[in-house]
Amino acid sequence: MIFLKQKMMNKVLYALLPITLFAVFLFGWRILTVVLITNFFAFLTEYIFIRQKKNGKVSMAVFVTGTLLALTLPPTIPFWIAAVGAIIAIAFGKMVFGGFGMNVFNPAIVGRTFIYISFPNAMTINWLEPFSKFPGGFAVWQKVEAITSATPISIYNETGDLAKFPQLFLGNIAGSIGETSALLIILAGIYLVVTKTANWKAIFSLLVSALFFNFVFYGNAAFAFMFSGGLLFGAIFMITDPVSLPKNKTAIWIYGFLVGFLTIFIRKFSLFTEGFMFALLLGNTFMPIIEFALNRSKKKGAKRG
Repeated sequence: MIFLKQKMMNKVLYALLPITLFAVFLFGWRILTVVLITNFFAFLTEYIFIRQKKNGKVSMAVFVTGTLLALTLPPTIPFWIAAVGAIIAIAFGKMVFGGFGMNVFNPAIVGRTFIYISFPNAMTINWLEPFSKFPGGFAVWQKVEAITSATPISIYNETGDLAKFPQLFLGNIAGSIGETSALLIILAGIYLVVTKTANWKAIFSLLVSALFFNFVFYGNAAFAFMFSGGLLFGAIFMITDPVSLPKNKTAIWIYGFLVGFLTIFIRKFSLFTEGFMFALLLGNTFMPIIEFALNRSKKKGAKRG
C-alpha cells in the first residue's frame, strides 16, 4: 500500500463530503472535476518527493489538502490553475519543510494564496449564481448562463446591502465552491469536535475574536459577516490543522484571537475582500515565536517557584 493510514484525516474527508455534494448541487458537476484534479496533483506531487524513500508512503493528509484547496476556489476556476495550486500547496507548503508533520504553514492556504496573487482575475472576477431547486447542478455540467461578479462581501462593500440571513445560512449565494453553506460547515464542525478531530479552543477563540471585531468595524452587519466569505470554513477546517496548530494551550487561544482579528482587519482596511488566508499565514508565521516565549516564560516562572 502506498498510503499512510490516518484515521483523523479520514474523518476530515467524511466531514467535507456533504459540503462537496452540496457544491455540485449549487454549481454543477464541473465542481467534482475540480476536486479530483486538485487531489490528483496533490497526490502526484507528494509521491514524486517520497517515491525513493525507504518505506515512503503518501499521507492521507494529501487528500485533505487537495479537497480543502478545491473547496476554497471559485466554481469557474480553470482546471490548470487548480492543478498549479495543488502542486504549490504540497511542494512549497509541505514537502520543503520535510513532509507530513513538519509543515509550518497550512498547505491548502499556501496553494490558494499563491494562485490568488498570481491569477487574480480567475480568483475574483467571475462567480456563479447557484441553483436553488432540485435537481440543480446534479443535472448539468456547469451553470454558465448565470455569471455574476458579486459575492455577499463585495456587494456590501459596493452598495452597503446585505444578503438575507437564510441565503447566507443555507448557502444559496455566490461564492467559493465549499464556503457558501454555513449550516453544513457548522454541522461538519460539530462532528469534528465531537470525534476529537478538531480543537474546539482554536475554533471558539477565532469566532469570538472575529465576531467582536466585526461589531467594532461593521456594527449591525457584524453577524451577517460571520457567515460571509471563508471565515467559517477556515475556522472549522483550516485553523484546526493539527500540524500548524500551536501545542501550548495558552498559545492556541492567542492564535485563534490573532487570526480572527487579522481576518476582519484585512477585510476592512485592505483591497482584499477576503482576509482569512492572509490572516492564517500571518498567524502561522508568528505563533512559533509566541509559543516559544510562552514556554520560556513558564520555565522561568517554575524555576523562581
